[in-house]
Amino acid sequence: MPSSTSLIGKLLLMAVLTAIIGGCFGRSTKIMAPTALSYPTAEWVLTVGEPVIIPAPLVEGDAPDLWSVTPQLPQGLTLDSKSGLITGTPAESCPSAFFTITASNFGGEVSVGLEIRVLPESPCDLVYALDSVQILAFTAFPTLEPSLGCGPSSDYSVDPQLPEGVLLDPYSGVISGTPIVSQAATVHQVTAANESGTASFSILIEIIPAGPCDLVYLEDDKVVAPFASMDPILPSTGCGEADLWLIDPALPEGISIDPSTGVISGTPALETARIVYTVVASNEHGSDQTEMALRISPVFTYQLDQISGEYDQTSGEGEAEVRIVLTEGGDNVTFPTQILMLSLALAHDVDRLDLISVVPGQDLSGFNDGNGPEFFAPFETPDGFTLGIVFSFSADAGGLTADLPREVAVVTYGTIPAAFSGNSSGDQSDLGWGNPSAGEPGVPSVGNTVVLDGVTGILPITLDVQLDLVPTE
Repeated sequence: MPSSTSLIGKLLLMAVLTAIIGGCFGRSTKIMAPTALSYPTAEWVLTVGEPVIIPAPLVEGDAPDLWSVTPQLPQGLTLDSKSGLITGTPAESCPSAFFTITASNFGGEVSVGLEIRVLPESPCDLVYALDSVQILAFTAFPTLEPSLGCGPSSDYSVDPQLPEGVLLDPYSGVISGTPIVSQAATVHQVTAANESGTASFSILIEIIPAGPCDLVYLEDDKVVAPFASMDPILPSTGCGEADLWLIDPALPEGISIDPSTGVISGTPALETARIVYTVVASNEHGSDQTEMALRISPVFTYQLDQISGEYDQTSGEGEAEVRIVLTEGGDNVTFPTQILMLSLALAHDVDRLDLISVVPGQDLSGFNDGNGPEFFAPFETPDGFTLGIVFSFSADAGGLTADLPREVAVVTYGTIPAAFSGNSSGDQSDLGWGNPSAGEPGVPSVGNTVVLDGVTGILPITLDVQLDLVPTE
């Protein structure tokens, strides 16, 4: 039999083994997955170049062994796989995006969403090549391109606004253009902006007023008739506005130049040869000059000769004919002058007369082998008619000379019966040169002109007439 001492020893050994085995394997211990993952701040707006620490989300359950993120974080940010911290310095801007942060251990995993947006770095060090510009109005402004540090910008503004004609491109910040107004020295602040901030630069700009430039007269070689009001001769200028106009030599009696506008107008009181005048337009900042020629001579005359005119005193029905006659004055230095084209406009009282026809006159019948002018186009207007004539489209074929009175057209009018019926004493009706309805829709702006060479148009003298209408039984 075993001794009592050895038995006690065995029992003690078994007790120790039982305690050891039971403590490690006898009781089951299970690792629990992390739960309830959450960020106190789930939306983060960061800025390029600014360091950031985003704490790990709060977690319940057993501690995670591993942290991961998908998709990849913006450049410059990293997720610590052991602590869950996101740290770093964003290196480029990116729009708002969602990232899935996952915490895991041997028991499982849990995820949470995190929204991150990275703004660009605020602009800085905005600089232009010039900080002061002084130029004349109507002179090209130097093109200025910005230099910008830190963050980019496509949003440029200026305060106060640049002088009229000088522009700031709001996307590129380029300043360019041509100022068309003067301006005292003014500080303009240009600002480049983005979502993160702004940068500014100041430019001192002075636009000096300019003298007149590009002075011309719309009609610089004009022939006008004496003793009749002439159409004004109008100037055109560029750059600065002129406030004083001078002409040399002095204009003929009856004609003057407006010293404040440069318009030449009046009623010539005598005839002159062709004279070349020098006109100077000026202001306190400069001047410009041009030449224009003027001759006062009755070069051509349009007149009307009545052929017939009668009406039935009972019905009021009748007709009248007139000849349109062109004559050249013998004092013209090119007399007899070849005429290539004519235009004319004649008005009548539409309450008394009705236009029946306009046909070529007998002096035009010999053109183009007896076929008349190549272009003969009357156009009825609300108060009369206009007429355009081209003798030949070939300059070599020649035109018309009016050294003798030339019948260029014959016009036939019909009476308005109500205006003449019952009138046994006879009557008169006025015919007048001109196109009163010119400019109305569908009405050509044709006037009275004699064209010498396809380019030079001369305004003729026009003589009005009263059409005599005789009653018949």
